[in-house]
Formats: sequence, structure tokens, C-alpha cells
Amino acid sequence: MSEAISIKGLNELYRKIDKIAKWSDRDSTKLQNIGHRVGDVYANYLKSNIKDTRFEGNKFRVTHTDKSGGESYTWTKPGQLKRSAGTWLPDKSRNNVLAGPRTNSIGRRKTKKYSDGWYAHIVEKGDFGPRFGGKHRTQNAGVFSRGMKATNSRMRKLQVILYRKEFARYIKAA
Repeated sequence: MSEAISIKGLNELYRKIDKIAKWSDRDSTKLQNIGHRVGDVYANYLKSNIKDTRFEGNKFRVTHTDKSGGESYTWTKPGQLKRSAGTWLPDKSRNNVLAGPRTNSIGRRKTKKYSDGWYAHIVEKGDFGPRFGGKHRTQNAGVFSRGMKATNSRMRKLQVILYRKEFARYIKAA
């Protein structure tokens, strides 16, 4: 006395579920574009709130220790940190997008010579930690942490809105 139950359209439902599961793979470039739009909120905050350094001439020399332990120097121009703010993909095969100061020193971001924000950590915390007696802080000290606090909720809301819109478009095409 066993009865067989059949459901019409079950194969169609399974096909749609399989397509939903592959959303991040098939729509990768659109998801990366959403990440860039969301990251631009933070990058634009940085560009508008970072002040140019005040110094004589059109560039200044920063002396530092290179990888071999010797003394080396780098030329820095006014507005360089501001120009370095942007978004990038740390791994081209994934959908993760990062925002902040771009640099060539960590991975190769292909940033221009005078758009390299390699010294952003020095600007954020000062040139020498307070526990070692350093007190020199610039007008831009703390701009990155303030920016993350100020833009976090806007970025999350925008990300949810854009993901919902893109997912609805993707499902409709399924």
C-alpha cells in the first residue's frame, strides 16, 4: 500500500537552485564592480579629508632603511597620499575588493610613482610611537580610522542595496 508522490516542476526548481549556487562565479565582474562602488565611498572620504603636506619646494626626500639594512631615500610630492586613495582587487580571481591607500610595496598594485601611499601607516600613527618617546603627529593623523568609522554604515547599506538589486536581476534571468 505505498503510494508514489510526484511533484511537477521539481527538476526546474533544482535547476534554479543550482544556478543560484553559482551566482558568485558567473556574475564575478558585476560583484567586483559592486565592491568598487562600495569601496569608493571610503576612498572619496579619504580624498576629501587628507590635507596636503606643507613643505618648501615641490617635493621632499624621505630617508628610510631598505631591505638590505642600508640607508635609502624616496621622493614624496604634495598630494601623493591623497592620490593613492582608491580601490583594488588583492586577488584577481576573487570578488574581494579593498579600499584605502594603494601602494607598490605590498604586492604590485601598479600605482604611479607619485601616487604611492607607502607611508600611510606613518601618517596614521605618527613617525615614532609614543611608547618610544615620539610625539610628532601630522594634521592627517587618524584620518584613516576616522574614515572607517564615518563611512562603515553607509558602505554596508549601499552594499546590501546593490547586492539585492543584482541578485534580483540574476534570479530574473534564471
